[in-house]
Parts: sequence; C-alpha cells; structure tokens
Amino acid sequence: MSDTAPPDRDPGQLKNLLLVLEHARADAWLRRDRRALEALLSPDFVEITTLGRFDKTGLLDRLFPSLTLHTFTISDPVIRIAGKDTAVITYRCDQAFTLNGKRIEGACTVTATYTREGNKYRLALWDSKAAS
Repeated sequence: MSDTAPPDRDPGQLKNLLLVLEHARADAWLRRDRRALEALLSPDFVEITTLGRFDKTGLLDRLFPSLTLHTFTISDPVIRIAGKDTAVITYRCDQAFTLNGKRIEGACTVTATYTREGNKYRLALWDSKAAS
C-alpha cells in the first residue's frame, strides 16, 4: 500500500490545479474568449454574484457580452476536498470590470466548487460576495 495520495486527492496538487483553473477562467474573461470559458464550465454550472444568478447559458449569452474584465487577482486560496469527485477553493479576489459602460472595482470573496467529470475538473458553482 502506498503512503502517497493520487494526484487528484493530494491537497497540495489539487490546490495548484484549482488555482490554474481559476486563473484560466479569469484569463478567458480578460481575453474575451467565450469558447475557453465555456470549456471550463460543467453542464449544470451556476454563478451567483451581486449581478445575479446565472446558469451556463445565461452567463455565456447575457453576462459575458456585457461585461469586460480588466483586472483579477487571487490571494489567500484555501481548498477543501468535499467528496470523491468534488473540491472547493475559496479565496479573496480584487477585480475591476466594466458592465454596460460602468466601471466597477472592488474586493470579494470567492467560493468555486469543482466536480470531476472523467479525468477533468470542471467548474460547477462560482459564488462571490463583496469582501468585508
């Protein structure tokens, strides 16, 4: 019996993977790459922010065309393995974006839940709240 966890169960490696995926998500927004963003999302994806609640279609068809992300930084990430195929990463985010011509800047806390589908983790829930 091995004393090492598989890569997807090792908290350090999983934290690095989820950070890569969160940076890829932000990068897709920054580059305005809808296809890259869509590839990261699970079929039953939901996003909850101060802007509203969006399923995958709503995010891609309604929010994505009207929001331009300018900056996005991640700090203080923490992960939790929540089940056999589920992991959660929480972090503080500082961001600036333009929504329908209005620039918005601020800090928030993010909870991103990833589920493993086959050999890939996909984003199932992205929840952000204004930081206190």
